[in-house]
Amino acid sequence: MGWQSRTRTLQVFDTELTADTVEWCPIPQWAHVLACGTYQQLLEGDDKRTEGSAAPSRIGRLYLFDCNPQSSFIPPLTESQRIDTAAILDLKWCHVPISERPLLGMATASGEIQLYKLIEAQQGSSGLECELSTDLGPDRLALSLDWSTGQGESDVRVVSSDSTGSLTLLSLGEADLTAVCQWKAHEYEAWISAFSYWDTQTVYSGGDDSKLKGWDLRMGCSSPTFTSKRHTMGVCSIHSNPHREHILATGSYDENVLLWDGRNIKQPLSETAVGGGVWRLKWHPSQEHLLLAACMHNDFQILYCQKALADVLQPQPITGKQPHKLIHRLTLWII
Repeated sequence: MGWQSRTRTLQVFDTELTADTVEWCPIPQWAHVLACGTYQQLLEGDDKRTEGSAAPSRIGRLYLFDCNPQSSFIPPLTESQRIDTAAILDLKWCHVPISERPLLGMATASGEIQLYKLIEAQQGSSGLECELSTDLGPDRLALSLDWSTGQGESDVRVVSSDSTGSLTLLSLGEADLTAVCQWKAHEYEAWISAFSYWDTQTVYSGGDDSKLKGWDLRMGCSSPTFTSKRHTMGVCSIHSNPHREHILATGSYDENVLLWDGRNIKQPLSETAVGGGVWRLKWHPSQEHLLLAACMHNDFQILYCQKALADVLQPQPITGKQPHKLIHRLTLWII
């Protein structure tokens, strides 16, 4: 049985460009801060930035919001900053503060991983300033990133995937973000990369070759520890459950969400059709059995996974459709 949806729309914000990544800061002191990344591909002549170039231009914008959930503050989201950038394919906050401040990682269409530090701006609002940046290599788009810090890992690392099918492991030092290793992981675009938050020597990746792979960083990444072809189309979302060890969620263009026990990757724990390619998955920050799926052409689904985690039964979607036409907007819901 699915739950009756208790979601209601509080606010809609027009991001102008396509909003493809939205992240709340996970650190309690700054949990009111929301970052949103956008993407737009411009054909030659659509914008002055493409003049003299035959290649399409990919532009983006990073938004920062402060949220005040009190009922007297309507609307609750207040824009505190916007930064024009290359197109943004992914955003992730580091789960722990670095030098006592939150750090936001950004994967861009220019092939860079950029780190932004959260600062106090004027009149008590929040702001971002670029702290570090590294280039993954020529002629590639950075498609995703993840931090090793889901369980408070002190050795702060970032893993990124890109359009050449490669993964890059980066180490964060006091003054630099350094590539430790880079390897070819997939035949086509590597849409997603993610750490196991419980064993940060384990990295997962998914690609346009329809394969889900696991990697043991201690083995040099010359070959994967496993390769699953259980998804029938490109794998574009992976998220390790921060509350339950070994539990992994994956999503694909095949419109299915699979739950896995990382100790037995031959057969998923459950499979749920969500009616749209699964661009991103996110476990609830405090409730281990709730999983949010951002679905192409079918908006957002919230999956209730308690039975699947307890006795290998199928999770059930608990929300219905929202209008697909709002792809250029940021929508704030309450559950």
